[in-house]
Amino acid sequence: MHLPSLIRCPLEMAVSGKNLPIEQLLGSGWYLRGAHQVTVSIDSHVEYIGTSRGEFSVCTKIFVATNSGWFSERSAAYLAGGRPVVVQDTGFSEHLPCGRGIFAVRTAEEAAAAIDKITGDYERHSEWVQEIAREHLDAEKVLGRIFHELGI
Repeated sequence: MHLPSLIRCPLEMAVSGKNLPIEQLLGSGWYLRGAHQVTVSIDSHVEYIGTSRGEFSVCTKIFVATNSGWFSERSAAYLAGGRPVVVQDTGFSEHLPCGRGIFAVRTAEEAAAAIDKITGDYERHSEWVQEIAREHLDAEKVLGRIFHELGI
């Protein structure tokens, strides 16, 4: 909740739901956008990612508690679009290179430090994430490894 007070750049949250603490979020410095507005179509979602400087995301508690390695397709889309990501660690940091464009964090203070690091050298972090996406998330490479491990 208090992350915006720890950094100098604005943070926007795309959210929806009945019981949102809107006043508390706004009071904490978050900018809000309706989640339905940015996900109504593929084009609107791609545009939202393309106009974002990056992604910050917290994860569902079960993924964090089990250290399952879960990594969202949304974060992958940000990486492919050259947008750095700062994501609560679910164990994915054991499988993806972190610290250059992609950061696995456990606390708001770690997230703030990662966002400041990205902001300080945005162009290089943007280049690094595209390299990470090509190397680790490319469909042909990923499926090739899966098929190889299955003996297909």
